[in-house]
Amino acid sequence: MSLFSQGWKAETVWGDELRATHMRSRSVYRFKENDDISIIHTAVLSDSEWVDQFVVCQYQITEYHESGNVLSSESKVIETFDNWLDAYYCGVVCVNNLNMDLVAM
Repeated sequence: MSLFSQGWKAETVWGDELRATHMRSRSVYRFKENDDISIIHTAVLSDSEWVDQFVVCQYQITEYHESGNVLSSESKVIETFDNWLDAYYCGVVCVNNLNMDLVAM
């Protein structure tokens, strides 16, 4: 049985670092330090068994309207994992790398 099916919620442990949104079919965790990085937690059917899937994504604005509002955006999949810790550490590395890029500007 998957963690998702059991109602597991990462913010019970990592609530200081993550903001959570829970829906019926998935949970989305955004890092408070940089909410462009997220982890999407779902359960997928594999060989007649529900297993956890954690997808690390980066939100990117692709185009602005002349008014300054976002015209289009995309979520780029960085990597997919079958366990929380690998996804979490990947997300931390992404947040740190984005923060370093901002400092370099």
